[in-house]
Amino acid sequence: MPFCHRNSRRIRALAAAFGLLAVAMIAASGPASASEPGRFQLAVYGGKAAEDRLIEILTRYNTGFIDSRLVALAPSWIHGEGKNIRREIEGQIVRHWGLQDHWEFNLAYVLRWMNFPWDHYVDTRFAVGGGVSWATEVPFIEPRAKELGLEESTRLLGYLMVEWEFAPPRDSQWSGFVRLHHRSGAKGIFDDVNGGSNFVTLGMRYRFD
Repeated sequence: MPFCHRNSRRIRALAAAFGLLAVAMIAASGPASASEPGRFQLAVYGGKAAEDRLIEILTRYNTGFIDSRLVALAPSWIHGEGKNIRREIEGQIVRHWGLQDHWEFNLAYVLRWMNFPWDHYVDTRFAVGGGVSWATEVPFIEPRAKELGLEESTRLLGYLMVEWEFAPPRDSQWSGFVRLHHRSGAKGIFDDVNGGSNFVTLGMRYRFD
């Protein structure tokens, strides 16, 4: 019975994750501009694990770090672009080392706000994305939830990214970005996991026109 219960929770977690992706895709759909959706991008980024929780990092803009690092290769596909929002699908191959040593594979749907008043000085974009994350081993640093009485995390969790991207003006194909790379149980949706991990990262992206 415990085995069946765990499988049932994982099926519900997967269904919820893909449901959220589908809702995001439908909500973001709309008339595309003449900006040639269908282009590919390739990003590389790396960073270090943060001590603080997601909300604390986003509101305090400051955190300590622990000895766990990652580097990621992240191809993405621009499948639609309106006046202000670009819609992307991104995959990730992530390598961890330090306190944890494993691979991670992520799939995310990304919404990117493209227009800011100062774009003629620095072309700035803000992105949020969500999806699913699979680790080849249960990540060592994630069971912060031991404080809540849980023994460990799990391989399948939700994925969230928050990113600021910067590029030279006039539609450069190159850009740099700061990204918060987050894995968690999404408040217990995934195997009743509460807690997760946050990595503060820097990266570069190239858009193939």
